[in-house]
Amino acid sequence: MQCLAWTLLLLPVAIFAGYPALMLAAAATRPRRFTPQVSALPSITILIGAHNEAANIGDKLASVGAALAEWRGEAEVIVADDGSTDDTAAIAEAQGARVLRCPRGGKAAALNIAISKACGDIIVMTDADPLFDAATIPAILAPFADPEVGAVAGRVETIIPRDRGKGGRFSGADRWFRLYESALRGAEDRLFGCISADGGLYAIRRSLVPIVPADVTDDFHISTAAVAAGYRIAFADDARVWEHSIGGGRQQFRRRVRITVRGLTALWRRRALMNPFVTGWYAPALVLHKVGRRLAPLCLLPLWLVSGWLGVQGSAWWALIALGLTGAALVALAGAAGVRLRGPLKLVHGAMLHLAGLATGTILFAIGRRYAQWTPQKQA
Repeated sequence: MQCLAWTLLLLPVAIFAGYPALMLAAAATRPRRFTPQVSALPSITILIGAHNEAANIGDKLASVGAALAEWRGEAEVIVADDGSTDDTAAIAEAQGARVLRCPRGGKAAALNIAISKACGDIIVMTDADPLFDAATIPAILAPFADPEVGAVAGRVETIIPRDRGKGGRFSGADRWFRLYESALRGAEDRLFGCISADGGLYAIRRSLVPIVPADVTDDFHISTAAVAAGYRIAFADDARVWEHSIGGGRQQFRRRVRITVRGLTALWRRRALMNPFVTGWYAPALVLHKVGRRLAPLCLLPLWLVSGWLGVQGSAWWALIALGLTGAALVALAGAAGVRLRGPLKLVHGAMLHLAGLATGTILFAIGRRYAQWTPQKQA
């Protein structure tokens, strides 16, 4: 029983802390990759998928326009409108974007249409709500001067609102998670390339862009097409976008469940990349970073039961573990019930929601649940 308890405890620790620590330590011994100077500016297409984004698309395109002012090459902006019933398309057209009015078929269908009509050598993919920094476009394109780079992941930051009301409930937890992800991507980039990119901002050579299946996370499926073709995914730390956190706990949970199901579907379709004879060190990193992260939360309920049993048998250590898990669960339930949490308790609530969404999504994937279309969650 002790052996089982230690296994259940150490697996999540190894996935969420051990693997990142190992990557950071290994990356510290490697110099930063040298990026060659750009000899010729590539043409680019900035592609934004949108469904009922009238509240965000104007600010989004304004930030893109400001970023394009720092880019001297040829560029076009396409908004792939996925059957919006609000003024998304009209606002985007008024801002000078090329709007493709697609029938409602899901984001993947809209992206597939838009990609087939894109003219740029490099496609910069981004969601409808994150706002560009002024230096985002030159920064996301610079790594393409290296012919081994097929895609580039940008950095997504969370906006911390002045009003920490409902709209900012999870901004602190989201910010720490984004910092964690960016540090890990930076370390992976120094070693063997990023595992994948975040849909908030990434870029890929147009010649590598695949057809996107309806039931996968499009950012993972598209960015890993570069690895499947023998290229590397770079990380551009200075290429940043800023987004608001989703405010409601139920929204956060449902979003994480949906992303987990779609992410595991994408991983299954890309399972050939988990072969180390094909992709080298990228393969075990993909398993630890993406597969392990989704399976690790399934250890927590058995760990609580086993540690509680050992605690009853007289082990103070395992009693403490059981009490800690019980406390974290109670904090999560209190937050779900509307109790106002402060300080570290908010981080605990956010972390538990994240883990519960991962576990639920993994179980739903295992029993055959799939998501082909959804309505994007909005800030509450």
